Amino acid sequence: MSAIFDNEPTGSQRVGGASLASYFSQLADSWRVIAATTLVALALGLAYAFVATPVYQADAMIQVEDSESSSKAKEVLGELAAIFNKGGTTAAEMELIRSDLVIGQAVQQQHLDIRVEPKYFPVIGAAFARRAPSGELAPARFGMPKFAWGGERISVSTLDLPNAQAAEGVVLTATAGGGYVLSTQSGATVLRGQVGQLASAPYAGGNIAIKVDQLVANPSTQFNVTKISTQRAVDMLKRSLTVAEKAKQSGMIGVSLTGEHSERTADILNAITQQYVKQNIDRKSAEAEHTLVFLDQQLPQLRTELDTAEQKYNQFRNENGTIDQDEESRLLLEQISQTQTKLMDLQQQHDDLSQRFAAGHTVMASLDAQIFTLQQKQNELNLRVQKLPNTQQTALRLLRDVRVDTQLYTDLLNSAQQLRVLKAGQVGDVRIVNRALPPESPIRPNLSIIMLGAAILGSTLGVVVALSKKMLFGGIQNSDEIERALGIPVFAVVPRSASRRRLQEATKRGNRGQYLLGGSASYDVAAEGIRNLRTAFQFGMLDAGSNVIAVTGTGIKVGKSFVSINFATVLALSGKRVILVDGDMRRGDIHEYLNIKGDAGLSDVITGMDLDRAVVKSVLPGLDVLPQGTIPPNPSELLMSERFRCVMEHLSAKYDVVVIDTPPALAVTDAAIIGKCAGATLLVVRHGKDQLLGIGEAVRRLRHSGIAVKGVVFTDVPRGPLSYGAYFPDYTANTVGAK
Repeated sequence: MSAIFDNEPTGSQRVGGASLASYFSQLADSWRVIAATTLVALALGLAYAFVATPVYQADAMIQVEDSESSSKAKEVLGELAAIFNKGGTTAAEMELIRSDLVIGQAVQQQHLDIRVEPKYFPVIGAAFARRAPSGELAPARFGMPKFAWGGERISVSTLDLPNAQAAEGVVLTATAGGGYVLSTQSGATVLRGQVGQLASAPYAGGNIAIKVDQLVANPSTQFNVTKISTQRAVDMLKRSLTVAEKAKQSGMIGVSLTGEHSERTADILNAITQQYVKQNIDRKSAEAEHTLVFLDQQLPQLRTELDTAEQKYNQFRNENGTIDQDEESRLLLEQISQTQTKLMDLQQQHDDLSQRFAAGHTVMASLDAQIFTLQQKQNELNLRVQKLPNTQQTALRLLRDVRVDTQLYTDLLNSAQQLRVLKAGQVGDVRIVNRALPPESPIRPNLSIIMLGAAILGSTLGVVVALSKKMLFGGIQNSDEIERALGIPVFAVVPRSASRRRLQEATKRGNRGQYLLGGSASYDVAAEGIRNLRTAFQFGMLDAGSNVIAVTGTGIKVGKSFVSINFATVLALSGKRVILVDGDMRRGDIHEYLNIKGDAGLSDVITGMDLDRAVVKSVLPGLDVLPQGTIPPNPSELLMSERFRCVMEHLSAKYDVVVIDTPPALAVTDAAIIGKCAGATLLVVRHGKDQLLGIGEAVRRLRHSGIAVKGVVFTDVPRGPLSYGAYFPDYTANTVGAK
């Protein structure tokens, strides 16, 4: 036996477990609140999905590759082609796509700095317009032709507004015959125009000009027309643009753009990709053009030097006759010519590249090293020439100049022609792999995700409301809390039952009848709880001063009248002579529950009516009832009269038990006055409604009036599997045939 008691959980553990289970029980009891918030959230989610502006996403793909023209240039130009072989990294190309250079050109091409929006009916107008039949102009609804209802199309390519008007924009109203009227937001007409024609008019110290390329709308339909700065349009477009590499080091760039209109979004994205490719080609062509300018400047100078060298050589031959060159001189001349040609070619490249690179750059350092080597070789050849006879030296030097100038001029002329061909056939090193197509369906709003999110949000909100209600306004959850806090015994726990709920609903509907669990549902679990009260009270009344029992509560709707009526019923069914007194002369309703007349009652007896005339006899076997009677203007004063005390003494002597249903103790002072004439006072506490602070205040008020609360009746205890009421099984429901 000691081992069993040693393993028994402590009070705090039981309270902790019950507390955790009470939260789950609260959620189970609040399923209606959770369901209601979930349904409301689903309805709001559905409404949002209906009115939300759809967002479409268009996608394109660009490949960054080595330029074919650069390969061809390397074949035909050799080292000169190195200045064209400047393929950028994929990261650099992605930044170029997002640059103002590309986006700005697309903004200007698509006129994105001009914003034209139809006027829709507030909240739901745009949703109706989006659901209008495609390709058809929807008629005006609700007698409001100024709003757009679907199928409207407009395109504006030119818009000039004074600075003062640009901030608020203008209103364009369609008229019959392809015309329109432009007015201010206040309604002042600015100009009238026709579709396809530029219209302008002076306004506010400036000039307003507009060209409408397309206008499909019912007459009187209005459009808001505004113009924003190019930079703002660029920034707005950048926020909707996504650029990312498809796979690492793949050279494939994915470009996505989101917008409110399917075809318009695809057109804008195609404009961006086309501008990017055009900029790439223009950049390559600009490099070729720069080199061509340099070569065109060098060719006339080289031609002049060549003519001069030929004249000097011919003049020398005429003066000295034909000079026979030996084999050594011819070889020396060829070496000198080749070396000088290479040296001048490298020097020209050095002059061209010096405009692009700093002096210490690796390209410049490599050219300087090559020039230095050739200069050393040239000096060695010049020393060998000095050893030849004077006539031979002069002839060799003049012939060298002719050959070098001829070779260099020919090479530069060929390079210039080849560059012109390459410039004309330049295609860049990027290409559009996939063009943007108009998306068929929007990416937002997603109905499935919205409804799922709404369901989660609604149910979560319902749970929060239920738990918040419990934490902020939740009342007593078990009888142990009452006994530990107040030191008052709990005589009975009355579980919540379906029978009681049906009786209450029938009373609210006004159905006449006696709604007593002791009679109509004698095997109900709540009726058994009242019987437990009867049993406990038989022992509790041993030291009572009289057989008058006052039943009160902290507030309304705690089950005070329910306990009074059914407690009197089970006492009468046990063979006692019982009278039930409705002591609430303000809002008493016992006569309605018992389906008896309440015209005469306690208030009338106190004021002089004969008691026998007011008492309703034999409502049930052994049970008489004294209703509230006529509602008096001064209930408390009547209860404090000597006449009331005499009535209570007379009833106490005539009946075995007198049960008085009193008003709430915290609402009025009537309960304390009645309790002075009672031998015992019962306090009814409702599960989850009455808070410990309110219960303590009610007990304190009664004690200050000299009334000791005999015990507590704990009512409406839920019987879910996780609740405190799970410990009160419905054992008596099926007693027939059970063992």
